[in-house]
Amino acid sequence: MPICDKADKKDAPLFSAADFLAAKNINFPLPKTLIMAPCVNWGGAFSALSRKTYKLMSDIEIINDDLALMHNFSLGAPLCVVLAEMAAALGAENFILLGSAGALNENLTFGDRVLCRGAFCDEGTARHYFDGEYIPADKMPALCDLPVKAEGDTWTTDALFRETLSAVRHYDKKGCLTVDMEASALFAFAKARGLKASAVFVISDLLFGERWLSTNKNAQTVKALRALTEQVIRKFL
Repeated sequence: MPICDKADKKDAPLFSAADFLAAKNINFPLPKTLIMAPCVNWGGAFSALSRKTYKLMSDIEIINDDLALMHNFSLGAPLCVVLAEMAAALGAENFILLGSAGALNENLTFGDRVLCRGAFCDEGTARHYFDGEYIPADKMPALCDLPVKAEGDTWTTDALFRETLSAVRHYDKKGCLTVDMEASALFAFAKARGLKASAVFVISDLLFGERWLSTNKNAQTVKALRALTEQVIRKFL
């Protein structure tokens, strides 16, 4: 159901990402492929692989003519899509979301990688781009032979502290392996703009078994995310 039934998704917006960037005098070219890593500040972790950096409500590392890495921005669908819109205005066409997610399936545990097949929308941002419940991810060559524990759908929510037992059971029955906060919105934006988007998650917490389990070793998740990010980057070198 649309968030605002007075709006027509075919209507042109009053201003676009390109308009916003022009008003702020922001203009630099981005490669076609952009890795988006929410909630992680890599600092200088990839400085040896980066040739230039920019700031755009996040940190952007230009790896080469084909790839950039965007990191150090908050979690959640709204900001992810705002950044993706601006990145698209600067030249990005392919978006790879590398983030953490909760596991809904007992066969997954901390640090496991899950390649996202598609997302069930339970957040508001995607509703401004499409009206459906489910949206598939795009297949990216860089992710096709990436070592992962599983491949499956995700449940995307924008209410971190409303991940209820009934909701977990509902999306588990639909076949979701994970819960995240960005995927469906990023996929919906990309489809609406004629672009491509995909995602790979590292499991950071467990929601099956009628209780929530989170690792006390946050460094373990960060280490796994860094290894994943570096592995994807090296496919473009």
